[in-house]
Amino acid sequence: MTQQHVPSLYDSFALYGSGVTFVSVHDGARDRFFVAASVLTASVDPFTIALSVGGSRDALPVITGGATWAVSVLGTQHLPMVRVLTARTSHAERLDALAATGAQSSPEGPLWLPDALVTLWARSHTVVPVNDQFLLVGEVIRGSVHQESTPLLRWNRDFRTTAAVPAARASVA
Repeated sequence: MTQQHVPSLYDSFALYGSGVTFVSVHDGARDRFFVAASVLTASVDPFTIALSVGGSRDALPVITGGATWAVSVLGTQHLPMVRVLTARTSHAERLDALAATGAQSSPEGPLWLPDALVTLWARSHTVVPVNDQFLLVGEVIRGSVHQESTPLLRWNRDFRTTAAVPAARASVA
């Protein structure tokens, strides 16, 4: 008798597809940034967004300290940059990848990607500790012009296009 693999909760959550974003903040001396998934609209009046941030992210104290931060929604053209930012690379290598992608400093300070689907600038509204993460809710103060592109997705522990996510075969009774 063969044993079946019983999926863990990690395996299950890996199949929760979400968009991929680039989050950045400037602390006056240095750009701090990370890749995040599952950014969501928390409120529309006023517009607020929410995301989960690891407690060890060096950007977190700057963001929660009141600095304006930016969230760029990524398209498939950003995949090479995301691969560098999520690998074990140096800060200098990450900055080089951002420069190659066309990242620019915004008037508010944080880096943003002009070819992102959209970039939203926000200030922290609420920060809630949740185990090893912090749920960050930010009030949106400005948005960029929308760009047409295919969104980059986080799905099954990798970054993919919508075309690369296997289609389920469903039947309708």
